[in-house]
Amino acid sequence: MKIFIILFLSGVYISTTHAGLSEQLQQLQLRANAAYEQMISAKKEAEYLEKDVAFAERELQAAKKRLADIEQDAEAARQKSAEANKKLERATSQWKEASDILEREWLESGRK
Repeated sequence: MKIFIILFLSGVYISTTHAGLSEQLQQLQLRANAAYEQMISAKKEAEYLEKDVAFAERELQAAKKRLADIEQDAEAARQKSAEANKKLERATSQWKEASDILEREWLESGRK
């Protein structure tokens, strides 16, 4: 009889210990599942942000190219402007010279 009671109490102890262990395992499983969901969510967010970065870098490169093209256009315009100013100076100088010659000739023709 004593053996039966000892076996019975051992069985009760083992089943309550097993129940406690089973509950702990369930809690660990729930925490592992939650951590996995967080990991998947973080992975998706990282992938999304990597795509954003790639898009922003492409846009930046396109903007840099447009800026370089505009800088080249501005330099070409500066050169054309400088050439036009030189032409203006030459034309003005030629006009002044022709005007001076005309004035001298006019004055000389009036003296004679």
